[in-house]
Amino acid sequence: AGGTVPALVPVAEGLEASFDGEFVKFGPSWAWPKPVQQPRPPVLIGAGATERNFAWIVRSADGWITTPTERDTVDNVHRLHKMWADAGRTGTPTVVALAGRPDTEQLSRWSDAGVNEVIFGLPDRTEDEVVAYIDRLAGKLDH
Repeated sequence: AGGTVPALVPVAEGLEASFDGEFVKFGPSWAWPKPVQQPRPPVLIGAGATERNFAWIVRSADGWITTPTERDTVDNVHRLHKMWADAGRTGTPTVVALAGRPDTEQLSRWSDAGVNEVIFGLPDRTEDEVVAYIDRLAGKLDH
């Protein structure tokens, strides 16, 4: 897994690339269509909040996607920000949190800590039921 991100980033940047790593190997490759975002779309890694995973994110990615069962999100975001700064990375990593039920107090704490985006799951229902769920969710989140 550690060799996958560095192998694919040049391809995502629209360049012709090849790679010969321990786990990933491919000859000259390219991808179309070229990304609209420049130099490439952000690389976000979804992983548990371990030291090893955070070191990988700091070294190889632009940000972190939490796991659905993540605990201590605020503390973990602070820890990731510290590791980011200690490694000399500029700015802060993008943080996307996966959430269950909407909790406006939790969302406020996450925002204050540096969570950039929150994703809620959708029920496996009919289109009308999903739209109604999204409307209820939006109503709970409107400030």
